[in-house]
Amino acid sequence: SYTIMLAATNQFGCPDTTYMTVVVNDQLIFYVPNSFTPDGDEHNNMFEPVFYSGFDPQSYTLLIFDRWGEIIFESHDVTQGWHGTYMDGTVKEGVYTWVIQFKVTESDKKLTQRGHVTLLK
Repeated sequence: SYTIMLAATNQFGCPDTTYMTVVVNDQLIFYVPNSFTPDGDEHNNMFEPVFYSGFDPQSYTLLIFDRWGEIIFESHDVTQGWHGTYMDGTVKEGVYTWVIQFKVTESDKKLTQRGHVTLLK
């Protein structure tokens, strides 16, 4: 919240001041890419959802599943993305399912988002 002050003087030189408190709500803003290319160049080597605001990073979980429903990657750190690896090797090109769980800061409501990411080589 911010306290705003307005100070004004009329044409006769009479001053007046008023205050108002403005509350800025933290909105949930995030982006999840739909593809990445872990090929070792300098672009798109990691699948990493990008959160701007509105979530609790202490409650964050990212899961990546293969097509058989096996968890092949798990992270609880919003700055740690998936490099397209599993068991010390690179996975095959294809579509993988992701699940992200986190709390919203405005309500402490726990959200679960699901989607797919395409790994291209």
